[in-house]
Order: sequence, then C-alpha cells, then structure tokens
Amino acid sequence: MPDLILYHNGPSTCSQKIRLILGLKDLAYESKLIDLQAGEQHDPDYVKINPNHVVPTLVYKGKIFIESSLILEFLEDEFPEVSARPSTAEEIHSMRLWLKTTDAYHLHGGSITYGIAVRNILIQKPKDELEKEINDIPDLIKRNNRRDLIENGLKAECVIEGLKQSKILMDLLEENFKYSDWFTGSKFGLADAAVFPYVLRWDQLSLMNYCSESTHPQIHNWFNKIKKLPFYEKQITSYLPMPLIDALKQFSLNQKEELDSLFKSFS
Repeated sequence: MPDLILYHNGPSTCSQKIRLILGLKDLAYESKLIDLQAGEQHDPDYVKINPNHVVPTLVYKGKIFIESSLILEFLEDEFPEVSARPSTAEEIHSMRLWLKTTDAYHLHGGSITYGIAVRNILIQKPKDELEKEINDIPDLIKRNNRRDLIENGLKAECVIEGLKQSKILMDLLEENFKYSDWFTGSKFGLADAAVFPYVLRWDQLSLMNYCSESTHPQIHNWFNKIKKLPFYEKQITSYLPMPLIDALKQFSLNQKEELDSLFKSFS
C-alpha cells in the first residue's frame, strides 16, 4: 500500500488544491476517485473516513486527514523539502488569510456551480432519488441551499449571494497584485493552490467575462502562469471530464442575459 492515498474528484475545487501541492512537491499517491454526481460521497464506507460527506480525504500511512486547507498545511509540514510556504512571519500571515478567505468563499463557489449549471443535470433525476441526495447532505445550510437552487436556479438567494461574493473576490484578488505576483510570498505555493480552483471554476462557468483582461489583467496573467506549471496537466487537466466542463460553459451561456443583469446590479 502506498504511503499516500487521495480520495478526490476531478473537478472538485478542494481536490484540485491538494493535487496542485502534491504536484509541486512531486509526491506520488494512489488516486481514489469519488463520483459526486453519483453520490459516492454519501456511501457508508466513505463516510467512515470523512463524516462530512465531502472530498478530498488524504490517508497517510493509515492516518486520515480531512479539510482541504488543513491538508495543505499538513503536506507542507510533513514534506517540507519542496517548500510551498513563505519564509517570513508577515508572508505566512498573509498566506493564511488567503486560506481563510477561500474557506469562507467555498460555499458560494458551490452555490454558483450548482445554481448555474449542475442543477440542470440534477433535475433530470427521479424526484425521490434527488430528494434522497439532498437529504444525505449533513450540513443544514448546504442542504437548504441545494434545495433552493435546484428549485429556483439563478433566482435562488444563495446563488445571487454567491455571484455577488464572486465579484467581491474577483476585485480582492486583483488588488493583491499591487503587492505581489503570487498569493504565497514570492512564488507559487499553498495560497495560490487554494485560490486557483475558484478562478478556474469561474472560467468554466464563463464568469471570467466579469473580470476581463481589461479590468482584471493580473488575475489573467497569474491564471495563465499556473496553467503553464509543469505538473498542471497531470494534476488538473487530466482529471477534468471535458463533456461536463463543456456543459458548465453552455449552461452559463444559455443564461447570459440574466447573469449580465445580476453582475450589473453588483457594480
């Protein structure tokens, strides 16, 4: 059995954070894919190792680690040879603020993903199957949000708030580049890995239209630099189911007028 086993999902933002740092550190791991659309995160055997019914879960030498931001720091503490953490106390504080910021945003990222796109897939399921899937979500807020966005799409309160918080985060990220080219001190590291999947998700949902190269040029520069990292293809692109990614874009484009109107109201 390998020392590192990763239970994850290809498009999952939190899974991508971990794979980027595993790639940076060139750490081999056994990949255990969890099909979120099929509800495998609710399987009793999986819930035994992750009672939150989410991915990722990292197993190292038989010990279980959950919560993506904590896993990132664990990997840095356990495998410091290729550093993903800055060296000064000030930069470490800044890095951890970005981890905290992305943790706070994560619920909004899920709401917009499901509200814009995935709901259109879920509503094709039999009603009793979909209701069971919703009820299997252990967190009450997430459960209520899922039901609301499935019923109401872009009109759901959680989706509107998610889009509003996305715009706030877009502007906050651009502001960072006045001080540094990265979110982890002077090079790619933990905070960049934590931020990147949400920007990638905006791109997949065609929301980068609302932080264009003319208004947010540094986000685009940083985004493209990460996509050129030598481990990016293996850790990110190879795990993306392109029919799903194409569907995300199309579902968003189908609602462009409504999205334009919402983003205009946030200005």
